[in-house]
Amino acid sequence: MNNPSATKAPATERLHSSKLAADKQKAWFGDFRTRAMQNGEPYIIADGAAPHEIAHVMDIPVVSTVWYSAIIAAKKLSPRYFGLADRLGYHERLARYVSLPLFSTLDNDPEVAPYGGLPKPLLLLSRFRGDFSQRIFEQWAQAYGVPHYPIDCSSVVKLGDNWWDENQYNWEEFFGTERLDHQVEQLEGLIRVLETLTGKVFDYDELTRQMHLSNELGEVIRETADLIASADKLPVSLKDQLPNVMTPTWHRGSQWSVDHLRTYRDEVKKRIDDGVAICPDENVRLMWLNNGLWFDTDFYRAFEEKYGAVFVWSMYTDFVADGYRRYFKNDPLRALAARHLTVNEQLHLPGWMNDYVVKKAKDFRIDGAVLLISDGDRAQATAANFSRLALEAAGIPVHVLHANTVDERLWDAEGQNAAMGEFIEQRILPRK
Repeated sequence: MNNPSATKAPATERLHSSKLAADKQKAWFGDFRTRAMQNGEPYIIADGAAPHEIAHVMDIPVVSTVWYSAIIAAKKLSPRYFGLADRLGYHERLARYVSLPLFSTLDNDPEVAPYGGLPKPLLLLSRFRGDFSQRIFEQWAQAYGVPHYPIDCSSVVKLGDNWWDENQYNWEEFFGTERLDHQVEQLEGLIRVLETLTGKVFDYDELTRQMHLSNELGEVIRETADLIASADKLPVSLKDQLPNVMTPTWHRGSQWSVDHLRTYRDEVKKRIDDGVAICPDENVRLMWLNNGLWFDTDFYRAFEEKYGAVFVWSMYTDFVADGYRRYFKNDPLRALAARHLTVNEQLHLPGWMNDYVVKKAKDFRIDGAVLLISDGDRAQATAANFSRLALEAAGIPVHVLHANTVDERLWDAEGQNAAMGEFIEQRILPRK
């Protein structure tokens, strides 16, 4: 499969679409700063797995907790805020990915906080996904003095095979009518609350339009991921994949999100057609399991020169294609309920994730997997051992990396790099 004529894309040569994604976020935040910070317009702070679409339809800005958490980590501020958490007496096993923005609020220093910190929101919107999120959001809402609207998601009774296909069209049967009824009631309640607080009216025609655009977004992500999977050598680094998929995901339902993914797809295709590879000496293909290492994304390219080892896939590569698409005829709110009913479980719970990663390992011709276990984030780690066992049974060696996606204090770069080298040398290269 290797292409001996592949040329190298220098480590410093990012995709142009990555710059466009960064520019979009800057423009979005500039608009948010004007509307929410200067003009006092209402906005929502929402869990990453919550239904942002309701606010998008009503033109209410949304700040995602996990996005802001990743920004804090990227700006090397997590040691400051988790140090504050320690001084305030929060226990060390508190879910860090979700709680990090809370401590930015409690620190209350606009000179330090990214973008000056987040102003008082209209409300906090969360989706239950563990025994921690409700209390974190409750305390955060109390710190702001605003309401907290939690959304509960019932558990699946029976998990069928190939959920990544079944949940796109057959979602009523797949998830169950009673579960969907319960979810729709909660979404209708959220709509009533937002209409009452803002005086705006929810537009179901606009929801229909945005849901169709979200499905189209997933289709283009599928096309792009298939290009990456089938390329002889990796044409685009994981560091470039992340912004080009995640930024449109935060802006899903917009025409920009679809247009940007097409630009990204076309740029990836051109690299493949031109024989461009980020590592011409590619010899080892790796997959990354669990959330991103937001304070050190250079780690994803640290093993190319010595081992020819490239990170090809993470859940960000194509989960929107597999987990977000919900095709429908006449009930967009019910389709939205089906989208968010299991969106977190598919990423982090056994039965969902372990089957999924085995499929992706085969699709992307993976030689080895790196499994991040964030010891303080229990929801992320639930399926970890099941995924490891499933991959090992499929013949894919797994390196378990204990760290935290946003807590730089727990990261030993030298030790982790050495352990990765040992994993490649002892468990992957002898099999090549």
